[in-house]
Amino acid sequence: MEELATMTMELRFFNKRQNDLVHSLVGVRAGWRHENIGERGIAHFLEHAIVLGNEKVSPEIVSSKFGVQVSAMTNPESTLFWYTSLKKDFAEIFKLLLSMVFHPSFNNDAILKEKRAKIAPAIVHEADFTDWELGFEWAMNLIFDWNFLQSLGTEEHVNSLNENTLKCWHRRFFGSPNCFALLSGDINQNEVCEIIEDADVPKKVETPTPSEYHWNRKEVLIERRQSQNTEVVYGFKLPHYEAGYEILNVLLGRHPSGRLWQNSFTELAFTVTTKLEWTNTSGALLIDLGSSSYGNLDEIDQRLWRLLTDFDVTDAQVEAAKKAVMLKMLQTEEEGLGRLLDFVKHPTNFKYKNMLTEIERVDRVQIKTLAETMLIRQNAVRVAVGRLR
Repeated sequence: MEELATMTMELRFFNKRQNDLVHSLVGVRAGWRHENIGERGIAHFLEHAIVLGNEKVSPEIVSSKFGVQVSAMTNPESTLFWYTSLKKDFAEIFKLLLSMVFHPSFNNDAILKEKRAKIAPAIVHEADFTDWELGFEWAMNLIFDWNFLQSLGTEEHVNSLNENTLKCWHRRFFGSPNCFALLSGDINQNEVCEIIEDADVPKKVETPTPSEYHWNRKEVLIERRQSQNTEVVYGFKLPHYEAGYEILNVLLGRHPSGRLWQNSFTELAFTVTTKLEWTNTSGALLIDLGSSSYGNLDEIDQRLWRLLTDFDVTDAQVEAAKKAVMLKMLQTEEEGLGRLLDFVKHPTNFKYKNMLTEIERVDRVQIKTLAETMLIRQNAVRVAVGRLR
């Protein structure tokens, strides 16, 4: 990977020579986590308004001319737009994408139609989630001090959003300091820089600030009487990104050799899963012990804390986990588009080129230290969803 800073935006190239496909992603570091009271849902609404296009371009034009689908997504801390194209079409489509993202037309009739058809129906409700999804989402609420239930807006706030509020959000955040582009393929970097410099991307914008919820809770219990079982999710806040957490994730449960699989948890829970989630400033390690009976929750809790309090692994287990992480990274690297989407899930200072070296340096002592300092009761949250009595 090569990094390049232009006067207009941060660029990262994942060069794949002799490749007929190019994967392109343009992102803005403003998402639903940055919305204030009264404007919940505006980041998602703006994403849709942008994809409606402008006087020069729309997704329908790109599709009919190039056979390409432009996709978009609103995350907690970013809004993303991407496509995959033939190498010969990349430059022209990239120009059109930049025009859409930074110079939307905000047609009022089209915006109102989009609000009725797609924005209002997308408002999040707890009933939309399965038990395990709700467990994960609430654990991240408590760790990251956000509210996923308002990620796509509330009925009151969405109703108040209009052409002018969308224009205001776009002017505030969609500009050079907050923008980045990730490109994978056989690409002429100088050509990309010229396209971006000619795109007239606004240069003076605000830096988004997270809007925080202070839950002041370590546990959430959600009764669902229609559920036959119970999901329990434990979450641990991680202060910053480092490779050791990737190894620890595998050693716990993201691999058949994980300790949660080997310590009889499958006697109490049908599923055992761990995963890492990252924001621009911190992370979370999440453990899901799912489809268990309510009567097993106390035993699960006791076994988990016995495991974590005296957590230990062998050098051989650490080496095997390191290989598992490296395999996953290298496989993702080959996927092109998957690599770009995986990249934006990491903190802004994440660098693939350093990652493999950092993984190689991880040893048993480092893993034990991370477990002893981070996987402790004082740093834990717990969410149980389903049948609770």
